[in-house]
Amino acid sequence: MYYSKLRAKARESLKGNWLIAIGLFVVTTIIFTLPDFIFNPNEYNFSWRDIAVILATWLLTPMSVGLIWAWIDLSRGKDIRFGHLVHPFQTIFTKTIFVSFLQGLFLLLWTLLFIVPGIIKSFSYMMTFYILRDRPELSPLQVITESRKMMDGHKGEAFVLGLTFIGWFLLGLVTLGIGFLWIVPYISVTFAHFYDTIREEYEAKHHA
Repeated sequence: MYYSKLRAKARESLKGNWLIAIGLFVVTTIIFTLPDFIFNPNEYNFSWRDIAVILATWLLTPMSVGLIWAWIDLSRGKDIRFGHLVHPFQTIFTKTIFVSFLQGLFLLLWTLLFIVPGIIKSFSYMMTFYILRDRPELSPLQVITESRKMMDGHKGEAFVLGLTFIGWFLLGLVTLGIGFLWIVPYISVTFAHFYDTIREEYEAKHHA
C-alpha cells in the first residue's frame, strides 16, 4: 500500500471542498466542547458535573459518526453538507450509542489486561463506524466484529499511515492549533480512502 497515494487521493477529494470540510470539523468541535463549557466542572474531585459532561458527550456520539460519514462521502466524490452531522440522529441513533458503548467496553477490558493489547485492539476496531455507514443493517456486535476481521493484516498499515502525518501534527502545534483546521480534514479523508482500499480487498476475498 502506498501511503503517498492515499494522501494524494485525499488532497484531490478536498479540492474545492476545503471550506465545507473545515466548517464541519469546526462545528463538531464546538458542539463537543459545549457540555464542558455549560457544566463548567471546576472541582478537582469527580462530581455529578463530570458525570453530566461524560453523558452529554456520549450522547453526541452520532454527530462524530456523521462526521466520519461525511469524510467517506467526500472520498467517494459525493457532496457533503452540514446535514451529515445530524443524519445518524435521524436514522440509527440508538445503534450508534450501543456500538460506541460496546467498542469502549471492549477497549477498556483489553487495556486493563495490558496496555499494548489495548492499543492493538483500538486499531482492530477503528473501522467500526466506517462499516456502519455501508452496512447499517448489522447489529452493534456484528459491526465491531466486521471491523476486527477487515483490519486483520492491516493494523500495522494504519499505524504507519498515522505516523506519516507526524510532521503535519507538529506543524499544527507550531501554528498554535490553527493549522489543524486543515490538517484534521486532510488526515480524516486519507483514512476514509484507506477504509475503501481495505474494504474492497476484504470484499473481494470474502465474496469471491
